[in-house]
Amino acid sequence: MKRGKIFLGITVLLCLYCLVACKKKANNTDTVLPGGIEVKTEAGNGITYKVYIPAGNVYKGILVMGSGNNENNPSAGSLNGTSENELCKKAAENGYVAAIVAYRKGPGTADWNKSAQMMGEDYDNCIKALATKYDIDKNRSVVGGFSYATFILFTQIAYYNNLSYCKGMLGACGGTDADKINKFKIPVFAINCAGNNEGDNITGFYGRPLFDKIPASSPIKPQSGGITDGSCNTHCAKPWTDELYNQLKKWLP
Repeated sequence: MKRGKIFLGITVLLCLYCLVACKKKANNTDTVLPGGIEVKTEAGNGITYKVYIPAGNVYKGILVMGSGNNENNPSAGSLNGTSENELCKKAAENGYVAAIVAYRKGPGTADWNKSAQMMGEDYDNCIKALATKYDIDKNRSVVGGFSYATFILFTQIAYYNNLSYCKGMLGACGGTDADKINKFKIPVFAINCAGNNEGDNITGFYGRPLFDKIPASSPIKPQSGGITDGSCNTHCAKPWTDELYNQLKKWLP
């Protein structure tokens, strides 16, 4: 009888251990890629992000990217976009802490400037969280996005100061108007497909024309760039991983 009780107790303990282990495994978002790059989903400063962390503990800087969305009814930023993940992976392979931010659901076109203000706050909070956790100067940071995030960020860096400490903004398949271009506070790199397929092509500027529209007297002009890719003619047809990474290197050598 005593032996049976001991056996039952051991069985219960083993079951509890298995339950805890399984729960821990289910909640574990860490992945280790070749080269020792760690990928995990974290939260800090009230914002969630997916981060690629290089092996070692000496980093060149911070990259934070944002996803595309439905501008008329946006959801929270996705962490799963292929283009953003490819760029962050390449950046981490070369020594940068690179993250995709789950920016908050904003009002979109219902209140564009409010959306820009919110996104700037989210990027800023993400950068500060990464800077603190991985001991990196927040001024060694670059922000960027694809499609919706690019359009919003172009407004953000024109009208608000949340990201004015960043070295630059990577803008893929998005654009903006002359008023905002004249007010950019940080350098930009705009890249788009040819074909005028980004929306407003009457008052809006994209790719190389966006760069050309930056006033020659602007202090950000020498550090900015723009490409209109003639090999594609649809919205966000390419990820431009190499082009975006090469610009990141220029801003954060």
